[in-house]
Amino acid sequence: MSIILIDAGNSCLKITIADDLDNNQLSYNILMYDNLSEELYDYLHDCNPSDVLISNVNNMTIFYTISDLIYNLWRIHAQLVVVEQNKFGIYTCYNNPRTLGCDRWLALIAAHHDFTKTVCVIDCGTAVTIDVITDNGMHLGGLISPGISTARHSLGQKTNNLPMVENYRENNNNNSSSFLANNTQDAILGGTLYQISAYIERIVSEFKQEFGDNTECIITGGDAQLILDLSAHQIHHRETLVLDGLRIVAKEMFNR
Repeated sequence: MSIILIDAGNSCLKITIADDLDNNQLSYNILMYDNLSEELYDYLHDCNPSDVLISNVNNMTIFYTISDLIYNLWRIHAQLVVVEQNKFGIYTCYNNPRTLGCDRWLALIAAHHDFTKTVCVIDCGTAVTIDVITDNGMHLGGLISPGISTARHSLGQKTNNLPMVENYRENNNNNSSSFLANNTQDAILGGTLYQISAYIERIVSEFKQEFGDNTECIITGGDAQLILDLSAHQIHHRETLVLDGLRIVAKEMFNR
């Protein structure tokens, strides 16, 4: 029987139906939170899972919406991932591990599972999180900053004359410069992208300087490709990093 893995992020939900927890080539669907119950029902009602495991960094209303639907369909109690100090080969330095986002923890589990090196894990979504895990599984800590869309939203919300452009995708810049904008929307689009990109470049450089060249960097999240397009560093792109962490946890939790 299959296991349903759900990564409920701040902006959207990723879901996969895993028949083989040894398979690290997961395919997934993205569901938005508008009309979540209907979309989730349409996606899942033909399934017959044995278990459901959820990572949730959104509010608990999202978890209850998902878990209620799961129970009504199959009388299964969905399991919620809870961060632990020392589990799955990871020891986090956080004094209170429950304050570490479960998506960050799962990404670290997946990264450590794939590499026997010290790894810098970058997640570019609503927030940008950067964490470092050593080759022996010690999570040394990390950083959190606004993501690209959050920075754009903040400018529109906190200033009087700048527009909201977080969902504005068409770039109308026709300036002769390769990076300078000649209109306000593109100035915000470019400025926020370069801001986050430069921040990540600096942190990766610091990481390499402190831990040496025998290290790896992994990036995930909805804005990962935007950052990769501007990066001078070698960074592995893993779209399913959090889902891979869920897969590893599920394999042990459900004895699969």
